[in-house]
Amino acid sequence: MNFRILVYFLAVVRERSITKAADMLHITQPTLSRQLMQLEEDLGVKLFDRSQRRFTLTPAGSFLAQRASDIVELVEKTEHDIKDQETNLSGNICFGVGEIASVNLLAEIINAFQQKYPNVTFELFTGTTDIIHQKMEKGLLDIALLQEPIDMLNYNFLTLPQQEEMGILMRADAELADKASVTADDLENKPLLLPTRLQLHSLILNWLSGNISKIKLIGTCNLLGNAFPLVEHTGCYAITVKTSMTDSNSFCFRPLQPPITTRVFLAWRSSATTSITVQKFIEFARCFLGIRDAVK
Repeated sequence: MNFRILVYFLAVVRERSITKAADMLHITQPTLSRQLMQLEEDLGVKLFDRSQRRFTLTPAGSFLAQRASDIVELVEKTEHDIKDQETNLSGNICFGVGEIASVNLLAEIINAFQQKYPNVTFELFTGTTDIIHQKMEKGLLDIALLQEPIDMLNYNFLTLPQQEEMGILMRADAELADKASVTADDLENKPLLLPTRLQLHSLILNWLSGNISKIKLIGTCNLLGNAFPLVEHTGCYAITVKTSMTDSNSFCFRPLQPPITTRVFLAWRSSATTSITVQKFIEFARCFLGIRDAVK
């Protein structure tokens, strides 16, 4: 017994006529009759009293009509609830993001997601990858953009197609501003500002390698936004990731040579219980990135 035959059976009960029910269902009367006879054969009982001139259900037929009505109503309600959840999805998603170029891609995904689910709201927390990682571990953030190098052992993630480019932020009138790229040799005896984050700090020191003793390190900075006034007022050179913030008439950004690029992950804790809203966003992001890559 399948769902469709129950719908057919209820149509006959409601119309009190096989002919009228067939017309309403847009099938032929012989087809509907065969379906009903097959239903009786499967159940091993008679559902209609065919000895009477008027339409009559047997006791078994009356029982099935009641149960079938409940089943069809439940199925229709379930379909409606699922569709309603799909179209009226709500809730809040907390993101942890750094001052990196990949935020632009995240914004594209959020924009497309919100067009489909306008009742979903978003909260963005900006910080270094280390701070974001700590908040993720405490369950204070749902999803985060995590930049390499970082331990992803406890996370599920999507690898974003765009990599972050490291370079030098400097004043537009700086000595190295005319260069297309900057080497470790170029930075000898130059005042240098490094990222505070330990793993990134180590990556850069490795890039500087044999030039470290000739570098004039003036300090570290954890957020790019705070590096701008330091660069402006001290004339130092800051090693940072390239973002839209570096596009300014007063400042310029030059990539490192040899280049340093790092991957970024859209990540969520593998052990955390995520809400339906967060699950929907992850599914949407996976599809969005797949389509985006296919188009490219």
